Amino acid sequence: MMQIIALLYACKNGIEGLRAFESKAIPILREHGGILISASFNDNKSENEPDEIHVIQFPSVESFEAYKNDPRVINLASLKAKMIRKMDVYITNSFHQYS
Repeated sequence: MMQIIALLYACKNGIEGLRAFESKAIPILREHGGILISASFNDNKSENEPDEIHVIQFPSVESFEAYKNDPRVINLASLKAKMIRKMDVYITNSFHQYS
């Protein structure tokens, strides 16, 4: 299992633009075994904070690579560039889930 934390900074389209991209990418992510655990945002964020933070899990590195190399995801690159101006990504295979 691997976990990805993605800090997303929206372009001028804001959260609505992020949602437009996500509505196309998330179904493909699911087909590759990925799960969007959470997509959180702060209505009162400062200018330097991300617009949205994603926590995503994939069952393996191979499934994540298959998602990234899926032709449909590659075809979404131009939409992603229009909607996301910056993205910081942290990937780990060691994490603890608290119950």
